[in-house]
Amino acid sequence: MNRSKRANQHDLSSHSNRGHAPQRMTAVAFAAFCLAAGIPAAAIAQEAPAAELQPVAVAAPVAQLAAPAVQGVSADNQVVITGSRVRGVAPVGSSVISVGRVDIDNSGATSTAGLLQEVPQVMNLGVSESSRTTSGGSGNITYGSSVNLRGIGPYATLTLVNGHRTVSQGTTGASVDPSVIPMLALQRVEVVADGASAIYGSDAVAGVVNLILRRNVKGAEGFVRYGKGDDYSERQAGALFGHEWKGGQFVVTVQHDYNSALSGLDRDFYAGDLRARGGRDFRSNQCRPGNIIIGSTTYAIPQGGVTAANRAALVPGTVNLCDNLKNFDLLPRKERNSAAFTFNQELGNGFQLYADGFGTRREYYLTRALTASNLNVPSTNPFYVRPAGAPAGTSETVAYSFGDQLPSNDASGFSRSFNGTVGIDKTFGSGWKAGVLYTYGVNDDQAATYRGLDNAAVNAALRDTNPATALNVFGGPNNPATLDAISRDVSISPGETTFQNAQLKADGPLFDIAGGTVRAAVGYEHQRIHTEGGQTRGPELTPATGLVQLDRRIDSVYGEVAVPLVGAGNAMPFVHRFDVNAAWRYDRYSDVGSTNNPKLGVNWAPVKGFTVKGSYGTSFRAPGLTQIRGFALNGLGGLYVQNYSDPTIGGALRVGVTRNGPNEGLEPETARTRSLGFEWEPSWRRNTRLGMSYFDVLYENQVTGYLSDLSILNREAQFAGTGIITRNPSPELVAQLISSLQVASGVLPANWTLFVDGRNNNLGKSRTSGIDFQASTRVLTENYGSFGLGLSGTYFTKYEVAITPGAALLDQLNLIYNPIRFKSRLSANWSEGQWYANTYVNYARSYANNLTNPVQRVGSNTTVDARIAYELGERAGSWLQGTTVALNVTNLFDRAPPFVNLAQSNNGGGGFDPTASNPIGRIVSFSLNKRF
Repeated sequence: MNRSKRANQHDLSSHSNRGHAPQRMTAVAFAAFCLAAGIPAAAIAQEAPAAELQPVAVAAPVAQLAAPAVQGVSADNQVVITGSRVRGVAPVGSSVISVGRVDIDNSGATSTAGLLQEVPQVMNLGVSESSRTTSGGSGNITYGSSVNLRGIGPYATLTLVNGHRTVSQGTTGASVDPSVIPMLALQRVEVVADGASAIYGSDAVAGVVNLILRRNVKGAEGFVRYGKGDDYSERQAGALFGHEWKGGQFVVTVQHDYNSALSGLDRDFYAGDLRARGGRDFRSNQCRPGNIIIGSTTYAIPQGGVTAANRAALVPGTVNLCDNLKNFDLLPRKERNSAAFTFNQELGNGFQLYADGFGTRREYYLTRALTASNLNVPSTNPFYVRPAGAPAGTSETVAYSFGDQLPSNDASGFSRSFNGTVGIDKTFGSGWKAGVLYTYGVNDDQAATYRGLDNAAVNAALRDTNPATALNVFGGPNNPATLDAISRDVSISPGETTFQNAQLKADGPLFDIAGGTVRAAVGYEHQRIHTEGGQTRGPELTPATGLVQLDRRIDSVYGEVAVPLVGAGNAMPFVHRFDVNAAWRYDRYSDVGSTNNPKLGVNWAPVKGFTVKGSYGTSFRAPGLTQIRGFALNGLGGLYVQNYSDPTIGGALRVGVTRNGPNEGLEPETARTRSLGFEWEPSWRRNTRLGMSYFDVLYENQVTGYLSDLSILNREAQFAGTGIITRNPSPELVAQLISSLQVASGVLPANWTLFVDGRNNNLGKSRTSGIDFQASTRVLTENYGSFGLGLSGTYFTKYEVAITPGAALLDQLNLIYNPIRFKSRLSANWSEGQWYANTYVNYARSYANNLTNPVQRVGSNTTVDARIAYELGERAGSWLQGTTVALNVTNLFDRAPPFVNLAQSNNGGGGFDPTASNPIGRIVSFSLNKRF
């Protein structure tokens, strides 16, 4: 059944699955091996957390709370959990959400970014392959992804690999794309959705995501997977090899991923004219044949064109409308090849060497919208027609689409990264461990289009008086040579980031008190970031090139102390345990000054199995290098011609001009974070865990840019006095902008009716609060196998935003392009012998679309994913042993996205909201996994 015939169904998100059966090595055996081998966990958080040491046959079915580290283990083998520098101590006051290897196998995701999207705390706002319309999206020109915890911001979450920083991706080196790590290489993912700048420094405002690579794997593993949806396909293949020897191990993973493009032509719910679904007609008047515009009056050019002989066919007030964005790719075609490795070796005398790294190359190809523009045609053009009765003039505007006349101006590019870390630790008899590590990473991104409109050539062709070579936009044919000559504008945006990080660190016990051992961690960190990029833009033979080199150095010191005030030795009624953790970090930047950030966490267990957690701290994010000093066209910025949805003309599209560029006055963003919650493991219900946490984040001085926000006019009143939006800009301002900036995209209109300043500014602040919850249980039966049930989600109680520093906070919760009030993920699984089955229900509450008048209520979204797998055993023959076959269906009932009355744009929209739903639909996939 063709997907386009089901426009009124509903969908949330679709993924595909390559999952395979759980590992045969039990968690208990894994723990025993770690204890015997002395794996050097302290430096890079590579061992399994204590939650994985429980003798449960199958891990919890959804992202779950990680159990706290067990006290009393030897110092060498204590577990490091994300959010603390002290070995064996979970982040006191904060909860860790863990997605384990079994959860990864059972997931329907095909990338690490997709896996994280299944965690309810992660929002698809800003930087993703499917949505570029909100903050941060304009810089995502190579269609990567970032993690946006709770919708606070696409750059406000720090992504780590094995506990340490890595090189950032994108032409501006703005954030880490989690999909640089292949899913086959992941042991687990840990999320601390709490401010952590006191531990890790910049970017950890909303929290930390730690991608932990697999270690201690014996043998080999390989998989293949193929998934198919309507007019869409995916395929994957990967292999992993691991080896162990006395005191050491290594694991190497390689993986290939591919997905086809998803065209808007293949989805009927994506359209410009939404009247049949109760929406508006958002089609453009830039058509073929086009429209003559004189003042505020439009004249539709008839089919076949218009000449002086039939100008009576031009009727004032008539308009041609068309859908230039229908052939736009909702998702680009992508191909990724990636590899990752881990290694460690005991050297004797307490020394341990370790290393890890990854390399990846992703290529993409995107079919762009049809080329269209408002063109200023002088009366000297040989095809010029002035409508009868129109006032006299020497030129007129024609809103025109070139349709299929021009060569393809599709976008293509790549992103490639290499990152490696090597470190050495020394364990002392006192229980202290000291170490040094060094990380080097390099990322190279490039986005390019090769057949765009040449602004100067278009204007020259319109001024041409020779009928054989002049550009005819009045409906008649054009000389192919003329069309070829005006479409030779190239735009190439390269960016390269080099990252170096050196650390000196130590942690261990200080002294014993009645509640246990006081432990501490201290360290020094030095980072160097070099970013080089810019743009090559202009005519094919004589493009202008502007390259900028930017550098940043960061020196940091940190300290952390964990104090068990009450423990087994001095427990008392209603105080079974009481732990306090204090951390502090100082960062000095070579370009934006210095910052101090503390954090205090408290755990109080009134009885065994029930723990109350609370934390308070401050966090920060330093503005990106390119936000301060810019890249595009020698760092000065450029002008972009774009179509904006304008409520003053009923939501129709208005041609506007925007600019980007640097802002050397940017300051660091700051945040105050606090949380309070509990975790409970009932003594009467084995294998059951419950948790709930209240969070509150005040985020100030936020760096915000509106280059890609094509719905900004719907919030125009909030920008009063900022200079961000200027209607009918003065001739002096227009002249100044044209003289100082090059045209980066489109053809400048003759008369500017709208200018938007898209540069980054320290404009806003936000206040976010809500409740996270997780619950999981497992029932082991004697005759019917093992049953698991899990639930996780986030309920927002507040999301208020002030666009400018002096503005009042306005409630933005549950409004389009902002956090949805409630998201959850329910899962159920069953295993018996060689059979495994999983079902997931994803739910997002309804929300309001306030970008239309009247405000539209967007329907809630529920999708179901399912998987069934069978592990072939000895009865199937020895050569099949260790082979698992699986069938996975994402979006089982093929629910289409909820209808959203929203204009199309190059960044999403057109009948659905790409930040809240996935346009793919149902995907059925088959996978085969083999362990050797």
